[in-house]
Amino acid sequence: MDVSQYLNVFMGECQEHLQTLNQSLLALEQEPNNMDILNSIFRAAHTLKGASATMGFNKMSNVTHALEDVLSLLRQNELQVSAELVNVLFEALDLLEVLAQGIAEGREEDVEIAGVIQSLQKFSSKNQDQEGKAEPGPQKERRKNLQLRYLPAEIEQIKKAVEEGLTLNHLHVYLQEECLLKGARAFMILRELEAHGEIVRTIPTSKELEDEHFENDFIIGILSKKPLDFLVRFLEKMLDVAKVEGEILNPETLLVERRGVETKTSPDQDHQKTSLVKAPSNVSPTVRVDIRKLDDLMNLVGELVITRSRLEQLSSEKKDQVLAETVEQLSRLTMDLRDQVLKTRMVPVDHVFSRFPRLVRDLAKETGKEVQLHISGAETELDRTVIDEIADPLVHIIRNSVDHGIEKPDERKAAGKPVPGIIELNAYQAGNNVIIEVTDDGAGLNLEKIKAKALERGIVTNEVLENMAEEEVMNLIFLPGFSTSQQVTDISGRGVGMDVVKTKITNLGGIVQLHSQEGEGTKITIRLPLTLAIIQTLIVQLGNDVFAIPSTLIDQTISVDKKDIKLLRNREVTFHRGEVLPLVRLQEFLEVAEAKNSMLDELDVVVVSNGERRVGFVVDTLLRQQDVVIKSLGTYLGNIPGIAGATILGNGKIALILDLRSVA
Repeated sequence: MDVSQYLNVFMGECQEHLQTLNQSLLALEQEPNNMDILNSIFRAAHTLKGASATMGFNKMSNVTHALEDVLSLLRQNELQVSAELVNVLFEALDLLEVLAQGIAEGREEDVEIAGVIQSLQKFSSKNQDQEGKAEPGPQKERRKNLQLRYLPAEIEQIKKAVEEGLTLNHLHVYLQEECLLKGARAFMILRELEAHGEIVRTIPTSKELEDEHFENDFIIGILSKKPLDFLVRFLEKMLDVAKVEGEILNPETLLVERRGVETKTSPDQDHQKTSLVKAPSNVSPTVRVDIRKLDDLMNLVGELVITRSRLEQLSSEKKDQVLAETVEQLSRLTMDLRDQVLKTRMVPVDHVFSRFPRLVRDLAKETGKEVQLHISGAETELDRTVIDEIADPLVHIIRNSVDHGIEKPDERKAAGKPVPGIIELNAYQAGNNVIIEVTDDGAGLNLEKIKAKALERGIVTNEVLENMAEEEVMNLIFLPGFSTSQQVTDISGRGVGMDVVKTKITNLGGIVQLHSQEGEGTKITIRLPLTLAIIQTLIVQLGNDVFAIPSTLIDQTISVDKKDIKLLRNREVTFHRGEVLPLVRLQEFLEVAEAKNSMLDELDVVVVSNGERRVGFVVDTLLRQQDVVIKSLGTYLGNIPGIAGATILGNGKIALILDLRSVA
């Protein structure tokens, strides 16, 4: 079987199931008796097992098989959730993630799985003998009386589901005699059927079906709102299905399974409560699309935006009313198309945030600390390209919060703080930006340690330190290799990291801000653009040249009278809203000839924020706001300080896009 054409689909589904396993295992650790959570874990592992087996990824299939054995015992109350078991389940999840990465890179066979499988089997083998005794006989004997039996808790929930309008259907499926891969076909039947209801039980079990431990027929018990004849016709259309017999069951007549003992149900039985997740009544259809296709589509929209700008320019020159109205309509349609394409690229930040509860759990155990992670705004959306890039910076920030920020339990008690440290991870949209905040209530930054380390490394002099504001001192931690930690740990790194965090965020067109109060905690704020493909800019003129400044960098634009400009330490400054605002003559930095502002009494100034630092850039003229498409300058011109890229304006001219943070 050539799996290459299905690999992308498999990897997408695999990541979704691994994310479900991660979140659900964390929840199970907190609520070990919650059957909803346990069922969610089982379904994810079960689906992943079948999909990996179908694709021929045997190692992943074997691990999920061993995992499913343990989960089955938990669902049947023959095994209890314990701290030791949860740790083993997490080990299995870690291995599955390694295997998924190996599959993506074509090296699944290099991953060792024996150790984790043995750990899982230690739990499942404890009940193996008992399960053998509970079997009502060999398989051939069972087939003579092929009947579904339910656990008492399942029957209780079936009754509730029936009261809510669902129907319990038994579907007896007969495969064709010449069917070759019976196990794979049974798996596909179950998977397709799940779209129309909740499969409660099968006989033989789903495990036996996939292992082909059955002849040519099996029974499915499914709760569904679909009519019985619809379900029968649906299955009869599937490949290798010879015929399907169906019947609607009354919950009062179901057979009960009690470790091999059959009884009839009665209405007054006292059952342990569990939960069956009902099939969603209105699921939105989705289509998986390769991100490269979305990139191509965005590039085409970008070219359309450039063409629209050109038409707008021509329309303004021609003074033709009909042409102007047509161009205006085209402009609206182009903007709508751009917005819709951008939406297709948007992904909830939960795609990244979901991995952090597990990270904090493991780090807290490793450091002997008690740490709680509170997440809000996980539904906030960002461009997929940005999402993929922010994971590593956030991981490092959170590792730092646990390792250096949150104190040991005895230290927190002595400081009068609650023993559990709190890390808050928050995301929200603000205009064309997304703000991500990481806050902890730990020890905060020690400014004296930062100053001492800066002097020790020769980064600054005593004179410079004395004139630095607190925010400027704090921002020294973003310098390469800067660390005040007295010991190296594997948790938050070896003196490298915060500089990489800032570099990564800056490369994404974002800004990192730092606030800290010693003894109270630290807050790191990251401001990111919604998308990297098309950005809103302010078009400015310098001499005969035109430049674009990203709006995300701009605090405001102001006019400054020449007489209000002063010299402070040989640098031009002005006072704005009670603060000293350093000024940069942009034409001097860019070496633009024929600057006009030297002849004017009122200067146009663009105020740019770089974290806590604000700088005013003097330009000749503020022209207009305009959406532009960022074009790369290529390998040879890609690293010019102050230049982020280029764009094509409506008149066909090229304008450089300025990154003024590097100048500030």
